[in-house]
Amino acid sequence: MSSTKKIIYLSIFNSIVKMLMVSLSFFLGIYFESIGLSGAEIGMIFAVGTLTSIITILPSGFSNDKFKSKHLITVALILMGLQYIGLSITKEFPLIITIFFFGEIGKTLYSSSSDSLFHKSTKKKNISKKIGIFHGINYLVMGLGIIAAGYLKEINISFEQIFQFLGIGLFIMAIIGGLTLPKSITAKLDFIDYKSDIKQPKVIFFLIIMFLFAIHFGAESTTYGLFLKKTLGLSPLEMGIYMGTSIMAMAGSVFIISKYTEKIKIKYILLFGLFASGSGHILMTISDPIISMIFRIYHEAGDAAMFFFLYYGISKLFDLKRIGGNSSIFTLTQTFAGATGAIIFGAMGAAWGYEWPLIISGGTTLLAFILSLQFIHHFDHE
Repeated sequence: MSSTKKIIYLSIFNSIVKMLMVSLSFFLGIYFESIGLSGAEIGMIFAVGTLTSIITILPSGFSNDKFKSKHLITVALILMGLQYIGLSITKEFPLIITIFFFGEIGKTLYSSSSDSLFHKSTKKKNISKKIGIFHGINYLVMGLGIIAAGYLKEINISFEQIFQFLGIGLFIMAIIGGLTLPKSITAKLDFIDYKSDIKQPKVIFFLIIMFLFAIHFGAESTTYGLFLKKTLGLSPLEMGIYMGTSIMAMAGSVFIISKYTEKIKIKYILLFGLFASGSGHILMTISDPIISMIFRIYHEAGDAAMFFFLYYGISKLFDLKRIGGNSSIFTLTQTFAGATGAIIFGAMGAAWGYEWPLIISGGTTLLAFILSLQFIHHFDHE
């Protein structure tokens, strides 16, 4: 099978898994509130998930350079499937927090493994086109999944029934993945090589930019769904359409970017991504739902550009044999930033209004835009 065909198959497989993973993500806070959990308990559940992710990101990334990614993906999908099945049969806080612990291990392991498998499957050929295929299909299917979840809630399908469907779906994908995913190259781990990779000045500055950018993920995880429900007053279906359509629009953005990368130049993709993401995050807080959604789509176009830049940069910067471990360092940076944002903005939304976390975190992304102007100037010759 050619590398392009491998990428197309991997993209379809990944998009289905991601749809199952995230279709209910922004509804989980609402579900936990509906079963009687307190705000403190809900916060602890997500905190355990974030802490588990931080602890397991680097081991997951380095494991993908030592072991076959397809085998790690199978394990990850089983863990995530068990999480959803567990949520469908218990409402007890201690059990839910335990379920989240193992589910987050699966989620982190899957994300590291799918990214590693993608990078190694590209063989560093036609990278822009392959990133466009991988992310474009992913965003399209994820958006449809979120809209479907909103519709199912609108017609009063219970969370428990949806959890069961998602769990069974992940078990099926584990079987399919174990049998059909391509094999990846492995290597003997030598952490001195990883250290020298990360010590490059451009990599360190890149990590700083990604940290400032990713702070807004924490604001979204704590207040996005509540902003749509309580500030804009949207129904579950309207929330699904708002969120799903915005993510689907990312597919168009990444396809365009991948097609014209050489003409646009990668440095301008970075600048556009940061500016659109930050300004769009601020302007989506306008109280009119239609105008808000337009600026949310604009924000997501910026996010799509940033994710494209991240994948393109990682592919160019690092040796394929060490790309699992090196890419996990970027993932760890984003997770730390998201956790920082969640800590800062979680209480702020309830106290000041759910629009303020979005506005302020949009400002941190614009700060990254300003700093990246110096980044572009310093490394323009490269």
